[in-house]
Amino acid sequence: MSGDFVVDVIKFNAQTAGRDKVCRLIQYGSKFLWYRLQQSHTHEELLQKLKSLESAVSNTRKLLRFGKSFDFFHGALKTLHLSDVVLRLTLTLSKINQACYLLIDHLVWMGRVGLVHIDMKKWLDVSARFWLVSIMLNLVRDVYDIIKVLTEAIQSRKAMLRRSQYNNGDTQYKDKEKKVLTNIDLVVRCVSENKPLMLDFLKNGADFFLPMSSLGHIQTSAGTQGILGVVSSVIGVLTVWNPLLRLVPS
Repeated sequence: MSGDFVVDVIKFNAQTAGRDKVCRLIQYGSKFLWYRLQQSHTHEELLQKLKSLESAVSNTRKLLRFGKSFDFFHGALKTLHLSDVVLRLTLTLSKINQACYLLIDHLVWMGRVGLVHIDMKKWLDVSARFWLVSIMLNLVRDVYDIIKVLTEAIQSRKAMLRRSQYNNGDTQYKDKEKKVLTNIDLVVRCVSENKPLMLDFLKNGADFFLPMSSLGHIQTSAGTQGILGVVSSVIGVLTVWNPLLRLVPS
């Protein structure tokens, strides 16, 4: 095992965000596994252990994020100064909703451990609404950035078509076919050159269905929720492990 890898592991583990993403991966991975066992009607003991693990990790994550809501409120103050109006609105409002989501999440955690008596269903729904709005705002930002990237690429291609490809002594250069990217090539290049943006879009797209399902707007199985959660969690782990994959500003 190389020294650099060990250093990266230590650095990753030292971050609260890193531990949270790993716990989230375990949480949704457990959910997918117990759903599969439930469908096969086998290994009842293991199924119950996985359900207990999912519940325990979920509560652990709520505890780890205690007070995190204030970080998002503080982050919203920073994004208020972004020059791009769309980014300023989407990021600021997203952070405010994320902060409210976590505040309610703290209340839900206190209710689960018996510190307060609350209507659990009501506050879980309120929490999911704030989470959903935050994800929707993140998706609007992602789509906005994708449109900008594609627009710039198309304009660049048009400029290439107009540009003279004169070669000294070649009088037929105007009649020669100019080498330009096809639409598919253009999209592939945009994806390869903007990995943080595409990863963020995929993560938010996967997460979108989780609060939608919790609120009853769509019907998804526990297995589907588990897979979606695993996908977004893996992307979350990658962005913490390698900051160059994190979309900025965020």
